[in-house]
Amino acid sequence: MALDFYRLDNKEYLFGLNDKQFDELTEIFTDFQYQTGFVIDQYGDFKMTVENQGAIIRIIDRYIDKTDLNKNKSKTLTIIEFRTLLKYYSQRRLELQLKGD
Repeated sequence: MALDFYRLDNKEYLFGLNDKQFDELTEIFTDFQYQTGFVIDQYGDFKMTVENQGAIIRIIDRYIDKTDLNKNKSKTLTIIEFRTLLKYYSQRRLELQLKGD
């Protein structure tokens, strides 16, 4: 896995992104870095607050609004699944620990 997601409070494994999924989310992570200064990469660790999750969800929403989602269905599916997961955890106010390989 390229990037694994854990609960910050109890270190429970939640989900992971493989290399292909990470590549499909690179544009989202780059926008997140421009907006916040925080880097999400495949090799480092990052503590994602609920606020950071909200920022990524907003970036994804803007991306969906301006992009033809039929051009790359695999990428679209990855982005929508990732948004769904972040929305779920942010609504439960769970902070995440991201661990790269």
